[in-house]
Amino acid sequence: MRASPWLLSLAIAAGLAACQPAQQGGDTASAGATDQAPPPAVAATSDERSYVFQCGELTVHATYRGQDSATVVVGDRTFAMSSQPAASGARYSDGQGTTFWTRGTTDGTLALNGEPDRTCTGSGAEGVAAPGPAAAGTAAAGFRATGNEPGWLAEVAAGATPSLRVETDYGQRTFEIPLPTQGKDGWSGKAADGTDIKLTFQRTVCQDDMSGQAFGTTAMLTVGARQYHGCGDFGGAPTLAAKP
Repeated sequence: MRASPWLLSLAIAAGLAACQPAQQGGDTASAGATDQAPPPAVAATSDERSYVFQCGELTVHATYRGQDSATVVVGDRTFAMSSQPAASGARYSDGQGTTFWTRGTTDGTLALNGEPDRTCTGSGAEGVAAPGPAAAGTAAAGFRATGNEPGWLAEVAAGATPSLRVETDYGQRTFEIPLPTQGKDGWSGKAADGTDIKLTFQRTVCQDDMSGQAFGTTAMLTVGARQYHGCGDFGGAPTLAAKP
């Protein structure tokens, strides 16, 4: 049987329509892709730490970036420095004869190219102006140290006659030593119950193992036969309080 020309034309038209792309659906999908919100930006992190030192008659602002580089601003001069080997402390140089060498955040040496070395003192606190040479690193400036796991706190009160207060085990035990014996690297004495207490420090940069905050000294607290390790600073610098 021979097909009708009209039916044949209708079948061809239907086939062509089926082959056409779905323009509206494609446009909608494309628009949807364009309108999608971008992924959330990842917050930038920074490990910069800034300290102020007094180096002779010069005020020095030092900004450290991790352990590898530092920017040292001396008056209107800015020096980009990189870390250099040092027997102790942290030493940075611009490679052109200027170096900044610190032992912790409370003392150091500035060597400007062609000028005599200058002794530097700092408060140990970030962004706080340095005290005078007589106050830095002495009992008169006060000292505070803390540690973690378990949390402990030790404070030497500022003044000509220091007193030592200690909290251990997140504040569960407290000791007061009104007149501790002061040595070149710390304080010691007996609490009212006869417990031997000793707080010592070493002038090396110390990083808190929980917060990552940098301090000017490492510290060790001995209570009886037990030892606690942590970080500390002179001058009442902010530190982590023991957990309640």
